[in-house]
Amino acid sequence: MKINLENPNSALISIIENPEQIITLDANFLIPPERSRITNRGIGFEKFKAFWLDPIFSVFPNLAIHEAVYEELVGISPQNYVDTKRDSIPPEIIIHEDSSLTEVERILRDSIESRIASLTKYDPMLDNKDDRGEVKSLSFIADKIPVQ
Repeated sequence: MKINLENPNSALISIIENPEQIITLDANFLIPPERSRITNRGIGFEKFKAFWLDPIFSVFPNLAIHEAVYEELVGISPQNYVDTKRDSIPPEIIIHEDSSLTEVERILRDSIESRIASLTKYDPMLDNKDDRGEVKSLSFIADKIPVQ
């Protein structure tokens, strides 16, 4: 892998400089990697939680997922983890809900969603699962989250 030190990644710099901004995650971020087809070694959820999730959540206080991503979480452990974070007081994860959008925001989000979806396997008319979380997350972010 080549690393370009002359043009640093501005998104990464932004996250480092402002860890309190809202950072929206995909389902894959919350699910331990499954490599049983390749190796006999695996990572159980408790280790994944201890070594990956808990440290990330302790550093970044405004992590978020879209409600469609929540529906993609496979296995009871990732769902329970997010449920615990969501139900804590104060909440330790933000759930982006389409129902929070105004009518104007919904129209804009639908327009963005259809443009993004055309580049993916997601079809909003069928509401199929392929790439749904990614498309819905990006559409919501583009519509609702102010640029910082």
